[in-house]
Amino acid sequence: MIITNIRSMDYKPGELSYYQFIRGGIGSDYHQEPKFYQYADGRVLMYWSAYDYDECSGNAVKLYSVSEDRGLTWSDPQVFMADFLGGVPYFVHMLRLRDSSKTLMLHTRTRHHIEVDRKTHRLVRGSNYFKSSTRIFLKISEDGGETFDHGKEIPWSLISGGKELPYTKFYGSIDNVIQLSSGRIIAAFTFMDPERIGDLSNPVQHFTGACLLSDDEGETWRRSGEIISTTPRGVMEIQMAEIAPNKLIAMFRTKGGYVYRTYSSDGGETWSESEPSPLTAPESMTRMIKLQSGNLLAVWNNVSSTTQRPRYPLVAALSKDGGTTWSEAKIIGNETGTNQLSNHGVIQLDDGRILLGISHYRSVPPPTSDLDFAIFDEAWLLK
Repeated sequence: MIITNIRSMDYKPGELSYYQFIRGGIGSDYHQEPKFYQYADGRVLMYWSAYDYDECSGNAVKLYSVSEDRGLTWSDPQVFMADFLGGVPYFVHMLRLRDSSKTLMLHTRTRHHIEVDRKTHRLVRGSNYFKSSTRIFLKISEDGGETFDHGKEIPWSLISGGKELPYTKFYGSIDNVIQLSSGRIIAAFTFMDPERIGDLSNPVQHFTGACLLSDDEGETWRRSGEIISTTPRGVMEIQMAEIAPNKLIAMFRTKGGYVYRTYSSDGGETWSESEPSPLTAPESMTRMIKLQSGNLLAVWNNVSSTTQRPRYPLVAALSKDGGTTWSEAKIIGNETGTNQLSNHGVIQLDDGRILLGISHYRSVPPPTSDLDFAIFDEAWLLK
């Protein structure tokens, strides 16, 4: 199956390069939520969601492309994961363990119910999250991510602390997976919290965060203390980084006009009361990673808003003090009106270059979402 050919790209040290990777409408109406994984031999895997009508569509699949030259040329996209009957694979995270050929893959499968007008190719009614259900799976590779076992299901009650939603029991996502200097693995989740949704006859969305911790390379897991926020909708899309041995910062999306943050001083067992960070933002995803230099990199939309708009400009900044303060934001891309640059993924490769995949939503009818691509490095951020 050939979906499209991907154009060649370029990397110029100390500069920003920006490209269109794949157009919306090629293969699927929307291309969104790219993520990266680098193999031990330097190859880079990028995988993303492709769907028609809406991000909750039951026809969504994960596509993938591989680069053998660290992000300059890419293979033709192919299907990475799909499960129409079992539920859409929305969130897929891969982590290769330090000094090991063992790789973990955590992913969700969610069943949504939406209504679409197939003649006009438009969404009629979006998903009711209170009638949607999520399952979580763990797969293990012993060859650095080349092949995986059939996997096992992680009980949803371990993440929610046993709290059940009416009808569907559990709805949530996997947001981030990292390994600490101690070897501990931490996977951050957010879930619709039955204790915070109000009257069951007219519930409101509110998400709580919790991490699963493993000290035996993913064989067994236990639950951390919760991460909560009193902002509307609560805690969404957690990003974590270890800023000192067993000390972590977690930053997450809110409707409070800022990216919020919380800290752990015990390797993720417990978390401090969440607070606004200095980063202004709409209700939109932030990505944060720790660079080889020890600095933190954040990529986000830096306009304060309590709604999901505007999701531009898309900017990047560095923190040299563990997320307390941030450098002046540098613009990666900009848009206008109801278009968006968001739902992105980022990785720093072994040679220091940074790859950024960007969901570029275009609201001009018929609406589509392209997948854009940027390459830069820390030297560009420090200019």
